[in-house]
Amino acid sequence: MSADSIQWKKLVTEGIVIVVSILLAFAIDAWWDDRKDLQAARDQVSRVLAELRANVGILEDQDQYLGYAIDGAKGFLSRFGPEPPPTEVAEIAAFINQIFAVPTMSLERAASLELLSSGQLTEGAWFDIRVKLADTLSVVQSAENSSIELRQMRPGIINLEANHVSGLDLSLGHELMADYQPSRFPSDTTALLSDRLYENVIANYAIRMELNRRNVRELQELYSALIADLEAQL
Repeated sequence: MSADSIQWKKLVTEGIVIVVSILLAFAIDAWWDDRKDLQAARDQVSRVLAELRANVGILEDQDQYLGYAIDGAKGFLSRFGPEPPPTEVAEIAAFINQIFAVPTMSLERAASLELLSSGQLTEGAWFDIRVKLADTLSVVQSAENSSIELRQMRPGIINLEANHVSGLDLSLGHELMADYQPSRFPSDTTALLSDRLYENVIANYAIRMELNRRNVRELQELYSALIADLEAQL
């Protein structure tokens, strides 16, 4: 075999080795990128699951607060009428404290929004999950708005009370008011419980709490379904 032939075969072999090495390097890079993308997607799903589970706990607490407050509103409304039963200021204060016991609800959504805005997990069952997640976030917004509305209604309730019952006397049951003396202005709980406008405001507040509770319970079902769907895909 001539020297030129041997040299040519050597060059071809080296060329093949170089091409194979490059292709192998590309394949390894692609495999590694896919592995990193898969791990990133799993991490994102884990964050969404943690967020959903935390929100389920918040919703359970909110449902209990609303149930307690709604019971207070029903008891309070049963006292209203043209001839209300004798009622002490402390009893009015207890009802007010009960119906105002609901905290303003705020749910976490950062991880969910991050998943929806990313290009990850967009095919097959993941697409359906993304749609459900987006729909759930719209209900979250409605529930939070309803919760804020309750907070915004409270000053109006307090202002109407001031016509008949001293706000100071109503507040004396709170620990922050322990060093205060009772008001020197007389309170008339009979007039308060005979005030149809005040009854309407309390009734409207109770209705808003019922609507808020429906949103909360709908969210509990949506979150439970999403958690099950996500766990099934992992």
